[in-house]
Amino acid sequence: MKKQTFSGWHTCLLIFMAFSIFTNVTAQSHKAAEIILDASGSMNARLDHSQRKIDAAKGAVQSIIASLPDDMMLAFRAYGNQFPKGKKNCQDTELLVSFNPVSQIRPEIITKTSGIKAQGYTPITYVLELAAKDFPADFNGEKIIILVSDGKETCEGDPCVLAATLARNNVGIVIHTIGFGVDAATKGQLECIASATGGRYFGAQDAGELVTVLQEAVQTAAVKAPANGGKGKLKIIHPNLSGHDVFNAESGVKVGNISSLNSVIDIDAGIYNIKIGKAMWKSVRVKPGETTVLAPGWLKIERPSLRGHKVLDRESGIVHDVISSLKSSVALMPGAYDVTFGKDNKLLWPVAIERGKTTLLSPGTVQVKGAYIGGHKIFNQKGDIVGVVSATTNWMPLPPGAYTIEIDGKKTSFKLAEGQELVFERK
Repeated sequence: MKKQTFSGWHTCLLIFMAFSIFTNVTAQSHKAAEIILDASGSMNARLDHSQRKIDAAKGAVQSIIASLPDDMMLAFRAYGNQFPKGKKNCQDTELLVSFNPVSQIRPEIITKTSGIKAQGYTPITYVLELAAKDFPADFNGEKIIILVSDGKETCEGDPCVLAATLARNNVGIVIHTIGFGVDAATKGQLECIASATGGRYFGAQDAGELVTVLQEAVQTAAVKAPANGGKGKLKIIHPNLSGHDVFNAESGVKVGNISSLNSVIDIDAGIYNIKIGKAMWKSVRVKPGETTVLAPGWLKIERPSLRGHKVLDRESGIVHDVISSLKSSVALMPGAYDVTFGKDNKLLWPVAIERGKTTLLSPGTVQVKGAYIGGHKIFNQKGDIVGVVSATTNWMPLPPGAYTIEIDGKKTSFKLAEGQELVFERK
């Protein structure tokens, strides 16, 4: 039998074939990542050094793009960037750059990022559902979503339930979440989203930290998702006397009530929504054998008006509760709110509610002795009528600030300090 030998040409051919097989396997096993950037209205808030959150986030994305491997598959999506808050658009999201190798889309991502305007809602559930469908159908490598957000869900649905559903359906997507200067309720929701898919939660307080955790998130491998089954406990610190209803987040079925008389309940491990005032604290995960503790904050107003003060979610404008002379304090999820004062709720007093703490507002009061029955108008610095004091309602609580009051045709300017009781006497 003739011994077979290989020429240089055959050797080159074999090397080429082996290289082709290797590169094909590599192409099928490398990473695809989609970065999702929060461009909701709350991202216009300023950091300690006065840079806006949205500007810091855009800079961080542009910085991370420069350091990613050329052959990595990447896509870029934003939400809240197309419609103002007043439109209440819960489908406001846009795939700005589709999946392609980083080397091909760097300039496009930088350009698209620069043009983002923060203005709308935070529809996280809807966004994650779309993002899961953005990945190429024939991609078999590692698939990750990196969600950057400074707020919790402001629309229907529970994003943690959606994440758990993706994991249960074996779509092979890991979600890492980054909380950018978030409150306790938002952090809990983002942690729940990440853990449901074997992902990880990262926190960032400024632009530098955001760049660092973005880089870390891209390189972080999946971990074991939480186990199902078993019992856990749910506890609320300082709950309302009337109680807080607890709902299974997936079925919507009420499973219990936590009150000052019974602040801890035994419950199946899973994801829950808890009623706090008129709002819903979503994405609360109860783990088997553990106690999940919620600590709402409390808001109290000294000398509130009989008509009441609405407590508005700062991002969505949703009324979470009302404080009045009949109910001077309310429990709230940690977060940013605006409290209404004055005529037609024109004046807003911004307030941050912290976990387990009571925030006290001490408005100043304006009173007119011998007030005319037709009333005396109070104006702000813009000249808008923000209050009326009359014989039937001869005093009014107002936030600290500069005002003008009209008494018998004469206008008098004044400054009102927090807690100050200012009395005008009609001559």
